[in-house]
Amino acid sequence: MKHSKSGLFLMELIIALLFFSLASTVCVRLFVKSATLSQDTVDLTYAVSQAQNLAECYSSCDGDIVQVHFLFPESEILEDNVLAMEEAGLYSTLTFFPEDEDGLISGEILITNDTGEEIYSLQVLHHIPERRGCNE
Repeated sequence: MKHSKSGLFLMELIIALLFFSLASTVCVRLFVKSATLSQDTVDLTYAVSQAQNLAECYSSCDGDIVQVHFLFPESEILEDNVLAMEEAGLYSTLTFFPEDEDGLISGEILITNDTGEEIYSLQVLHHIPERRGCNE
């Protein structure tokens, strides 16, 4: 009885194809995961930068919503104390709180993506010194 070597070669070929298809599946999954992580990192970096910009403007304007709105013309005032804007698929909301008796103003900056998921939030506190006359 003579055994055919082509059957053994075909079996080896099938096993090799199976191995390479499994390896390529794992590689594709890793590439997709890395692309997702990269986009999340880009969004977080942009959100932190945007929150810092808003916080600096909030502090420099002494918590005046109209002045902050003037610095960001693409923003809109939603309520008396909420400023919102959209840029690059991220939504920024700056909520102003009134000044307390110690001259401390506070605000909250919230950056979300288009699905409403919070990416970054920042609490802002700014002290406004008591304004005294020159004779005091």
